[in-house]
Amino acid sequence: MSESTTITAGLRQQEVYLDNNATTPVLPCAAAAVLHHMQTVFGNPSSSHSTGIKAKVELETTRALARQVIGASSGQIVFTSGATEGIQSSIVSALLDARSRGLTGPDVLLLYGATEHKAVPESLKHWNHVLQLGATVKAIPVDHRGLLDVAFIRNHVADAAMICTMAANNETGVKQDLELLQQVIRSANPTVSWMVDCVQALGKMSLDIANTSIDYAPFSGHKLYAPKGIGFLYVRHGAPYQPLIAGGGQESGLRSGTENLPGIAALHAIFTELRKTTGSVFQPESVLWQHREALLCALRQVFPAMVLNSNEPDIVPTTINFSVPGFYSKDIMDLFDAASIRISSGSACSSKIPTSFVLDAMGLPAWRSQGAIRLSFGPAMTPQECQQACTAIGRLTAIVQQCCLVLSDAQPLADLAMSGLTQLKHENLCSYLLVCADSHQAVIIDPVAPLANRLANMVQGQGLQLVAVLDTHLHQDRSSARDDLAALLPLSEPQQVDELGWPIGRAQINCGQYQLTSMATPGHSHDSRSYLLQQHQQTVAAFVGDLLLPGGIGRLDLAGSEPLAFASSVRTLLTKVGADTLLLSSHDYAQRFFTTWRLAQAEQPLLTEVVQAQQWSAAWTATLQAQSEQLCAANSYQCGVVEVSWSDAKAVVDAPQVQQFLAEYPLTVVVDVREPYEQSAGQLDQYLPTGVNIQHWPLSRLCDALISSALTPDQRLLLVCRSGNRSLVAAKVLNRAGFSEVYNLKGGVAMLS
Repeated sequence: MSESTTITAGLRQQEVYLDNNATTPVLPCAAAAVLHHMQTVFGNPSSSHSTGIKAKVELETTRALARQVIGASSGQIVFTSGATEGIQSSIVSALLDARSRGLTGPDVLLLYGATEHKAVPESLKHWNHVLQLGATVKAIPVDHRGLLDVAFIRNHVADAAMICTMAANNETGVKQDLELLQQVIRSANPTVSWMVDCVQALGKMSLDIANTSIDYAPFSGHKLYAPKGIGFLYVRHGAPYQPLIAGGGQESGLRSGTENLPGIAALHAIFTELRKTTGSVFQPESVLWQHREALLCALRQVFPAMVLNSNEPDIVPTTINFSVPGFYSKDIMDLFDAASIRISSGSACSSKIPTSFVLDAMGLPAWRSQGAIRLSFGPAMTPQECQQACTAIGRLTAIVQQCCLVLSDAQPLADLAMSGLTQLKHENLCSYLLVCADSHQAVIIDPVAPLANRLANMVQGQGLQLVAVLDTHLHQDRSSARDDLAALLPLSEPQQVDELGWPIGRAQINCGQYQLTSMATPGHSHDSRSYLLQQHQQTVAAFVGDLLLPGGIGRLDLAGSEPLAFASSVRTLLTKVGADTLLLSSHDYAQRFFTTWRLAQAEQPLLTEVVQAQQWSAAWTATLQAQSEQLCAANSYQCGVVEVSWSDAKAVVDAPQVQQFLAEYPLTVVVDVREPYEQSAGQLDQYLPTGVNIQHWPLSRLCDALISSALTPDQRLLLVCRSGNRSLVAAKVLNRAGFSEVYNLKGGVAMLS
């Protein structure tokens, strides 16, 4: 896509909120109850005067309603600050009881479902340590549907002091068969303490707590249209209980501290709606299933290849968890968020690509875990709100097709033609797509298998002719994706190629206005090559594989490495490139995107000595030895060692300061580093003053902006993305490249919208 062009996506859209499993808006009736009890019935329930008595009546009325809603005719209902407190209270009580009965040591088990909310295993580990039980905390496996392994429970629960399961999963919506679990648990261990996380169950599935042997069941108000900071805990009659909070003896001594009466009043309003047989804001289950089907239909229009990670009959209707081949969670979240549709990845962050520990536990393929999206609506969603959500999702269909995220039968659009260099990343691996818009030709360098479909869509969607697919060397950490691409994309001219994809007998590859030449640069491996990129007879960049990395060098201790050839290869390369020519690597371990010889010298001064000298120095030999030891000790395979960059934006600009900043510095260039599909779904100019100079340079096109000199170090730049994170990365990259006036919009478009 031309950086001066944006796709018209219509006027600013109204927000569509589809992340109700994370939290919900407060219902008007609940908000009114909160305000009433903050201003009118504001008494302390422990006070004996009339104002306090009114508050006490509200407290106990709500407690009685809670019993009715969850089917708990006996046992205790304790009001808490939310589910996390209820979980702590349950676990502390059960573990103290276990300790008093001598159930300690590694042979004693504390069991929890492998897909439980992290609050459960983390609390088990914490209190097991604090209370010095020394028990073994063990996860109960689940099958590919997310259902607990009953045989595992049967074989292990006899040795357990506590078992924790959940009624419905927060990521997948998968329901557990509580009746079956009870039969298995109690037949093997009648006295084990059993906690069931019911946070996602209330209002979505029937509960009959009194007819179970569940000991503890925590609930949270803000998951069902009440404010944050209120919840309640069910404790079965006779179950061990030790107050987590001591003090004035409120809640019959079970939880001290003045009760959150406004929050409890909100629960009263919610429970009243749940108890209505007609006229309730809560929809019948049949309507919720209809909503789900309508939303699925809209999603499939956008992503025909989407795959559900959980499905009927195992789920509550209000949760849709899906993945799309070729997409990471972040890709879809960024697209939807730009269109003012709020969804979630439901993923736990890792050092690389975020993955869903829930889907990992279910044994689903990595691409589904890395691409998992959770769309969750509330049981009070109206048909009108459902239709609004479906319409908003449907609008994305044209955008994902125009931006070549998915293929369609439509002809490529000329005004969306890509041009120049795009850098795509998978974890720390880099792939490159070079496109000449004039000749409609393309070359792919160092393709990564997980990006093969994305690359194929970009080439096919733009109607490009694929001239070549090249590797800089045979990568030892992965297989080449050239065969994968060959199955998806035919070359424009069938030709014989060598093992790295270079046409045999050709000195140069032409790609319209660009030319590529190959030169041997052994060192990292014996077959390593660099490809010089020329435009208008000028060398503007070089694809150097793992010869030099952004912030370091490729490792030289592998089978096939040629350390003595390394210096010679770098010297040869430097006869072809300038000190500031972009050197593009096949790995980027520190989010630097590229290096140059000037930067490489500054970041590793010994490189200059090695290149200029004709022999190895003792210092260089010691450096290589230290790097080799570091790499061999690393937890994961790495193709080189780099130092992390600490350069940063010159300053951050808060959203309220934007207009003042742009008025003070009218020549500022606002650089939108969001990807084209985000820019299309939610244009930036709707949030900024008229006449502001906005340039569209996605993070994946930042190298091309430098190659083409579209961004120059003498400009004052204000970088913007969705949340402020990617623009901060871009600020560091540009700062390292010599840009001195780089500013970052704190919080990104999220704070402007």
